[in-house]
Amino acid sequence: MTSPLPVTVQLRTALQEANVGFALWKSNYHIDDALAGKTDLDMLVDCHDEAEFERILCNLKAIRVLSQPWARYPNVVDWLVFDGATGNFLHLHVHFDMVTGLKRVKHLRLPWADTVLANLRIDERSGWPIPMPEMELLILLVRIWAKMPPWRRLFAPKIPPHVKEEVRWLESEVQTSRLATLAKGLGLNADIHLPLGGDAALIALARQLYGQVKQHYRMNWPTALIRAAMLNLWLALTRLWLRHIGPIRYGKTLAGGGVMIAFIGSDGSGKSTVSQSFERWLRRKLDVHLIYMGSGDGRAGWVNAARRQLSKRIGKRIKRVVATKETSPARPVSFVNKAYRLFDLLLLRRKLRLLRLGRRLADSGSVILLDRYPQSQFEAISDGPRLQNGRCFAWAAESEQKLFAEAAQLGPELIIKLKVDPETAILRKPDHNLVTIRRKCAIIDTLQFPGSRVTVIDAGQSPEEVLRATKRAIWAYLAKAESS
Repeated sequence: MTSPLPVTVQLRTALQEANVGFALWKSNYHIDDALAGKTDLDMLVDCHDEAEFERILCNLKAIRVLSQPWARYPNVVDWLVFDGATGNFLHLHVHFDMVTGLKRVKHLRLPWADTVLANLRIDERSGWPIPMPEMELLILLVRIWAKMPPWRRLFAPKIPPHVKEEVRWLESEVQTSRLATLAKGLGLNADIHLPLGGDAALIALARQLYGQVKQHYRMNWPTALIRAAMLNLWLALTRLWLRHIGPIRYGKTLAGGGVMIAFIGSDGSGKSTVSQSFERWLRRKLDVHLIYMGSGDGRAGWVNAARRQLSKRIGKRIKRVVATKETSPARPVSFVNKAYRLFDLLLLRRKLRLLRLGRRLADSGSVILLDRYPQSQFEAISDGPRLQNGRCFAWAAESEQKLFAEAAQLGPELIIKLKVDPETAILRKPDHNLVTIRRKCAIIDTLQFPGSRVTVIDAGQSPEEVLRATKRAIWAYLAKAESS
């Protein structure tokens, strides 16, 4: 048996103590997975209790999220509830009205919410209120035909295996007399006999029951088909753009506005590992984009790839500009070295283009994660300016200053400083220079970001502890921003 997240007990208890009318109204065959955060938790809440429900969610530091148009339905809202004990979260799919039907549009509204909330039982495994099996079975039978795609209705009606399992589970719990009484009370005219029979019998019954609730359409069938087709096209084009062109708003967004978060630290602090792990964690439910702000192998685009190829062809002399300047200040930098440094300017321009895009996405509700961030307080190290003090052409140095100034204006709202001692860092990066790592560690401690909130994480812990601490810090920031 899968263990529920501890926060589910807090949520259920708070709702019960506040006398909120609620239930997990469908898919309770998989209730264990839902309460463990593996699938969505489908809740039906009395529309008269909406304000109290929202207050309880805010007290639990939950975050309301907005679905994209192809997954947005009337009187249905989404919340994410963080579980600090495990570092996981619940996705609450909260219905204040019962809508179902064709994927993308949910064309059918079932006027049964009051009846569902009046016919509840307590699930023995979890303690959560769920519909009586007769109620849940009738809902499922209607949903079988309502959700079936039009082409399958016409050519090959079929019930998915997991739905058949759920039907059989509910069937074993149902009493025939109660089922008949409840169906009559809902205005359904059907002679339902148990057992329900095979696929053909189930499909015929589902179609019969659906035909008796068609008067509750939210939109007529032709309109629903056209709208579903348009939304599917929109989704397909968005996926293509995301895969082949670049970041675009795709997943759920934060209702209170998005955020740009930068991870900084010395070599060996694990900033890339943490940022990538955090991106994988959040992208299940949110529109998240990870942007690399460094110049490492492969991830900095064609600019750094071209620079590496040029370096191989010309030789090591073009790499000596910093060392030459530091060891012999009177010696002028060669034209070749200055020209080579123009790649740094191109790379910085590319970073700014990504930052501008990231800022637009964050302002519209997305979460933008930045692996490193440009800083202008220390030159020629730790993502600082590289073209100043005669290292490059004067016009290029001036352009670099303007770009760094713009980067400071663009954000981020939150800085995660991954702090690690040099000795631990060199154990993780044995091919690096200890003196350089010590300097970078000192720089990270010193860096100031006046327009951002800075949170320091002890990166000397195990990767699991670092990630858990980072999750708590970032969720606390998001929940505070949501409530403000």
